[in-house]
This record gives sequence, C-alpha cells and structure tokens, in this order.
Amino acid sequence: MKMHYLAVVGATMAIGSVAHAATFTLNFTNVYTGDTPGGTGPFATAVFTDVAANTVNLVLTHNSTSASPQFLTLLRLNVEPTVGSIATTAIGGKTTAFQGASVGSATDAGTNFDFSIDFGTSNAGGGIQRLNSGDSITLQMVGTGLTALSFDSYSTGGTPVQGLLHLQGIAPNGSAKLAGEAVPEPATFAVLAGLGLAAARKRRK
Repeated sequence: MKMHYLAVVGATMAIGSVAHAATFTLNFTNVYTGDTPGGTGPFATAVFTDVAANTVNLVLTHNSTSASPQFLTLLRLNVEPTVGSIATTAIGGKTTAFQGASVGSATDAGTNFDFSIDFGTSNAGGGIQRLNSGDSITLQMVGTGLTALSFDSYSTGGTPVQGLLHLQGIAPNGSAKLAGEAVPEPATFAVLAGLGLAAARKRRK
C-alpha cells in the first residue's frame, strides 16, 4: 500500500509539474517605486505560454481596471542564464505598440534585469503606439532552450522581483514601476488539493 501511495503521489506531482511548465503568469499590482496608479490592481498581467519547442508567446494585458489615461511603456524581465539570444516579434493585439526587445543587463530601480521590452509613448494618432487601459499585445519569443518557465527568475541586487513594469500617465504628472508577482495556476491548486485528499484517505485506512 505504501509503495502504491507513493507512486500515485509521484505521478500526480509529475502531472502537476508538466501542467505548470505550460504557462507562467505575472500580475503587476504593487508599486515598487513611484506614484500610486489610479484604478485597482492588478494593473497589468503577463502570461507566458509554451507554443512550440524554443518558442513562447507572451500576452501582456493592460487591465481595464487601470485608470485612463495610464499607459505601459517598458517591461523588464529575468531569463534563466541557459537561454541565449531571444528574437521577439509582435503577432497579435495592439502590435503598433511594440517598439523592440533586447537581451542584456539593465539596472532599473536599483535591481538588475537581463531582458527588456519597449512600448510606444507617443499619443499621436489617438495613442496608437500606447498600451492604454484595456489594450493587450501578443509577442512571440524564440530562443534556444526557451520555455515559459525561463522567465520564472528573479532580478539581482536591490529587492529581487520577477518583473518590473513602467506605468506612465498617472494623474496629474506621475509614473510608477510595478513589481511582477507569480500567480499559481488552477491546476497547481487542484494537484495540491488532490494530494491533501489522498493523504486524508490514507490516514483513514
């Protein structure tokens, strides 16, 4: 019975691990530095999803709970050191907002990151280059060894964070840098709940 129980637990954990590897999510709620944004958090959400070998799609959404005319301008991320160069293209959503991405050390708000994505700041054309409240963009990133969990990494120096997002347009003339926090997947909760039930049943026997 003990071996059978361990096998079930091991298989369940493996399934949970595979499910978790498919998607990684960051919520941007807390102000790291700067002013307090208008509206309610999370002000933005970044969802990384494995779509093919060495290929990850990132959907960055400036949530509608963020007050207008706030807009997103720069996303700093951390990447596992085993990943080399990353080619990034905009493939969906407000593609006109994408201004480029680069791998390389960057110090921001006293902590160090190694991947940066820039978005437009001009309000010309009704803000077509801005990621305004309610806008989203899908970016496809390709790199050797790259997976969604490659971004489950912390900055170095200062207070470590998993991501940093610049939010501008805070009334009257403010801006903020928001810290990204990982969001557990529903599948992970289900696995943990299942393990709890299995353990309880084992004890009753």
